[in-house]
Amino acid sequence: MNIEIGHFFSDLGIPVYDCYGLTETSPAATMNGPLAHKPGSVGRAIEHVRVDIDNLSPAEDDDGEIIIYGPNVMQGYHNKPEATKEVMTEDGGFRTGGRGRLDKDGYLFITGRIKEQYKLENGKYVFPAAIEEEIKLHPLVENTMIYGEGRAFNACLVVPDFIVLEKYAAENDLPTDPKALVKRDEIKKLISDEITKLLKGKFGGYEIPKKYIYLSESFTLENGTLTQTMKLKRRIVLVQYKKKIEALYS
Repeated sequence: MNIEIGHFFSDLGIPVYDCYGLTETSPAATMNGPLAHKPGSVGRAIEHVRVDIDNLSPAEDDDGEIIIYGPNVMQGYHNKPEATKEVMTEDGGFRTGGRGRLDKDGYLFITGRIKEQYKLENGKYVFPAAIEEEIKLHPLVENTMIYGEGRAFNACLVVPDFIVLEKYAAENDLPTDPKALVKRDEIKKLISDEITKLLKGKFGGYEIPKKYIYLSESFTLENGTLTQTMKLKRRIVLVQYKKKIEALYS
């Protein structure tokens, strides 16, 4: 849960405590609670569980793959030795595929998924999910996807929140139709400026998008761009908007 959302519930007198785990870890591994919690984290390892971070990736920070050890960790996938070998370390740890970091007090912070990382043309690694989650906090944005694999800079596909945007458009004598709105230069500048302002100081300059594609159609289950758990199907989005993306980088 994003730290701003946590503060929102706390201000309402509703404390919400994040925890973390997977089916393979039965499922809890870390947990916040009333007596020990840190906003933005998913807590510390529960009793008899150890969390390590594999920092052997080329990323230039303290993040790495989250590995969980303990009696709660599975022995393996039933009748799937190759799949088991891929996720289990030699000393019995489970490679979660999640990316995170541990602070000095042992609190775990989730920062993305290892498989979603990509490298820019300059060799810098980007983890898009963290950037996307930050952008989606802005009231003008319904959904977004960051892309830049092998490119000179990151691009950002943006689905504006048209309920908010239509109100702004009506107040400024602009058309309220979504297809017309995303073509307006003043709307594009408004959203891109707001996103840049939101990301500055939180992400490196190479991570902040340099160009934008504005979409009038939402990412949905119906059009195949979201999974049943409402996660982006990145490859599908890239295929659907391939021409727009190629034109942006040309």
